Amino acid sequence: MSSPLSIRIATRDDASSIAEFNVIFAKANENRQLSLPVTAAGVRRVFDTFNNGLYIVAERDKEIIGTTMVTREWSDWSNGFFYCIQDIFVKENDPEYKIHDALLDKVSLLAAEHEDVCGIRLYVHKDDTQTQEHYKYKGLKKTKYRIYEMFNKDAK
Repeated sequence: MSSPLSIRIATRDDASSIAEFNVIFAKANENRQLSLPVTAAGVRRVFDTFNNGLYIVAERDKEIIGTTMVTREWSDWSNGFFYCIQDIFVKENDPEYKIHDALLDKVSLLAAEHEDVCGIRLYVHKDDTQTQEHYKYKGLKKTKYRIYEMFNKDAK
């Protein structure tokens, strides 16, 4: 029988593990090789101020097995912030989305606690149809918008 799952807001002590997760996630999902030192610096920078975001981690036996980063996006149309879930990455096999959903549920609870948060948005890869179907099942709605980006620096 596995140990209970713990979901919590990450601390600076988790930065190295989160950076390692990001490198693994980028390679597995986008076939991108990220620089661990650059990624580690980026993760540490999130902890510098809440305006950069926050991390939520799933932990079992004091080992981080899942993580998500949440940033805030201001909506003048709604006069509130959206919590934007950048990605949810789970290290273990999670066929029933239990760890994944626990992370999502924690973000939802945090959003509900803050009256200046008007909703939640999340990023999901366009080819990840299984997760998209799961989000529909969870009550999330696909928007009309697509994301475009342009880098000012070389993002390797």
